[in-house]
Amino acid sequence: MRVSRLFRTRRFGAVITGALVLIGSAAFAAAPAKPAWLLTFNVSPVGGHIIGNPAAPTKLVEYASYTCGHCGSFETNDAPALKNQFVAGGKVSFEIRNLVRDEVDLTAAMLARCGGKGRFFGNHRHLMATQAQWADDSKITPATIAKLQAEDIFGFMLGAHTELGLDKVMLARGVTKAQSKVCLRDAAALDTILKMTDEAVGPLGIKGTPAFMVNDKIVDAHDLMSLKPLLTP
Repeated sequence: MRVSRLFRTRRFGAVITGALVLIGSAAFAAAPAKPAWLLTFNVSPVGGHIIGNPAAPTKLVEYASYTCGHCGSFETNDAPALKNQFVAGGKVSFEIRNLVRDEVDLTAAMLARCGGKGRFFGNHRHLMATQAQWADDSKITPATIAKLQAEDIFGFMLGAHTELGLDKVMLARGVTKAQSKVCLRDAAALDTILKMTDEAVGPLGIKGTPAFMVNDKIVDAHDLMSLKPLLTP
């Protein structure tokens, strides 16, 4: 049977079209995906938590306190734009370090570490956003204060965790009360947080929060507007 010219043409065209589809698919598959820097988390040598490209040419560090209203404002109002405009592109990494001002601040700082580095930034944001709910030391009972006076810092944090309502705040992050208690008993985490605080108020001479460093230098900036010129090459 003779194959018509029209059939041969259609068949040839189909082969060519299929080949082009395969070539296009291969090219698409070969295109490298952009790094998801906003989902890249690390812990620095001093114990701070980093989001973004660890090899970013500009390294931004914030020293934050959980009982600091200005820190809460920065996290709520400025941090999202900072991450989207600077961190997402891989040019800036953003590290959060602790400068604890009091024992309530310390309790929240310990809880922020629950779940490891992948959970820290979500915990941090939630604790800052809910300051009005829990950052009130008048709720702490005499029995819990007595723990502090007896230099039982772990006992104090366990009591304050419940009395301030931090157990419910962390439950909203999927952290049970039992899991929170484990985090509050973490002696290594406590040591890390206190060492960061000692470095901040000692050698670095930081007197208030939030305080920022850009490439290891303390800068006179306290919000995104004043930080922007320092983050742009």
